[in-house]
Amino acid sequence: MTEKGEQLTVKGEFISQGFLPESQISVNFIKQMDADNTVQLAIEPTSLFNFLMVFAIKGDVHCLLGKEQKSIITVSSQQHSLIAIPNGVILKPVEPNAPYEIAYINISTFFLSRYLPSTHPAFKIVQSSSFNEPVLFCDRVLHLSPEISVILNSIENSVHTGFCKRLFLESKVIELLALQLSQFEQSESDEPVNRLTKEDLDKMHEVKEILIANIDSQFSLRTLAHMVGTNEFNLKRNFKAAFGTTVYGYFNQYKMEQAKVMLLEGDSKISEVSSKIGYKL
Repeated sequence: MTEKGEQLTVKGEFISQGFLPESQISVNFIKQMDADNTVQLAIEPTSLFNFLMVFAIKGDVHCLLGKEQKSIITVSSQQHSLIAIPNGVILKPVEPNAPYEIAYINISTFFLSRYLPSTHPAFKIVQSSSFNEPVLFCDRVLHLSPEISVILNSIENSVHTGFCKRLFLESKVIELLALQLSQFEQSESDEPVNRLTKEDLDKMHEVKEILIANIDSQFSLRTLAHMVGTNEFNLKRNFKAAFGTTVYGYFNQYKMEQAKVMLLEGDSKISEVSSKIGYKL
């Protein structure tokens, strides 16, 4: 921690951060292109119990407990998790020499309990003070949807200051919490999915990047499958396992989120936005 309150990793790299004691949340981003790096999270010592959102935007990350570095969970690329933590946690990239990008948000018990009804399955985790070990809100895979990605991007690039910054961040964290809990509820009824091999997962990420880089284009499933060296059946099955939705479901949601950003933050007309994302009026 610097004199100005900026958080540093154990190797001295800077972590962008917006720490808001008034709202009892701490929002952090860290990116690394090519370095061995371990991040020690700052847990509020005045809080009886803490909660942690972890978003693996790029690269896989280990969540480790304390000095013993006992494994809590590994959050894979384009996935996220919500964890109840009684002690300090270390985030450590699975492949330290590979590019990675991580977002993590510390939340106090008070903040979380304001928005979680007593009837919710996760409420008992929030209210309990007897845990000596971390507790996962969901032991199933939670996917980084386009909607979540847009919110994270808006937080990281926010230009708000002072009270407006606090209000903006609080509202975005509430949105993220709603999306996480929605996926948590959905996972309770979903059938388990098989974990993909690294090769298959890489192919699905390649498909996603192709779609994002060509937002105004249309691809058939067969074309996409051939572009990454697989077949249509495996593409449909593996993409759903990797991202929790279909290829076109993901692509359409991504385009809608981008259109919303363009309309809210720019001077573009609806016809211009429609053309940019590949829709004809």
